[in-house]
Amino acid sequence: MSFFDAGSLIGGGAVFLVSFLALLFTWSLIVRMLHGVFGKTRLYFLPQTLKELFLSIAFVFLLLSIYSSALFMNQGLLKHEVFKVWQILLIFALMNIVLRVILTGLDAQYKKNKDKSGIFRSVGLIKGTIGIVLYFIAILLSINILSEGLGVFVTALVFFIFLLVFFAALDPIKSIMAGLQLGDYYVEYGRLIRIRGKTGFVESIHGRSTLLKTISGETLVVPNYIFFREMFEIGPHDEYNEISVRVDVHAKKADKARERVSALSSKIAMEHKEIPGDFKPKVFFSSVENGVCAFTISFKVSTESDFRKIMSSICSEFSAEFGESLRGLRIE
Repeated sequence: MSFFDAGSLIGGGAVFLVSFLALLFTWSLIVRMLHGVFGKTRLYFLPQTLKELFLSIAFVFLLLSIYSSALFMNQGLLKHEVFKVWQILLIFALMNIVLRVILTGLDAQYKKNKDKSGIFRSVGLIKGTIGIVLYFIAILLSINILSEGLGVFVTALVFFIFLLVFFAALDPIKSIMAGLQLGDYYVEYGRLIRIRGKTGFVESIHGRSTLLKTISGETLVVPNYIFFREMFEIGPHDEYNEISVRVDVHAKKADKARERVSALSSKIAMEHKEIPGDFKPKVFFSSVENGVCAFTISFKVSTESDFRKIMSSICSEFSAEFGESLRGLRIE
């Protein structure tokens, strides 16, 4: 019998056709079953995604049918060099399907997640990393198929390079991992945070760093891993945050000075919409030295406010009220 006699070709073609149609029919039943099982769960995207991947899955079935046909005609075909191309095509086809399912799943959960915390905070970075890793694995497997010796050498080289990159980029990697946990660590949008001597509102949280808008108007970039390495203070999680201002006034009668400070603070609060209308600033008499009375005023301000404008108004009002008796005014 020749390598490709008429009987084997006809038989191989029949096996190919029957196998391909059987796989398609079975797949349609599986998709329907998955739709019934996961249609109303968090995995609702799975059957829809698999349905959209019909062409990719049909290509895999085509390759599997070719394999079945080769087994029927002559198993020696599987040892031919051309069959290595079949293996490489199968690897990339499967990787493409797995990647599409994972990325679609991340997108679906990202849209449903309202606070965008945890893993969803870095969804763009994670999607890109997953894609690179999966296709890189596919390339390594393909190299091993083409040449086992070359594959071992390349795999060892890649592993060595990976270790070098890992240790060289250890801090960014730690920041990325920390960013996935910040939502559970009370670092959230709008919170007032004091860290490394700086105070500011959390403006945004990214994959590797968190941006704080300081009270002086600067933008402070804090690597995420810093929050797990150092102590920091956090304000209440509310629509408004509390800010303390210290005022030093030279006065003979502390009680009278306190009344003037309290009245002026209330006036300032009523003039600014960033300060809640029903909130009355709290004034505390903290110390006195050489006739200079120190008062601490507690204001509540909106997380969206520009505190520099409020502070400018406070300085102007207190300067006009106390004149040369005002010895100091600063944020605590």
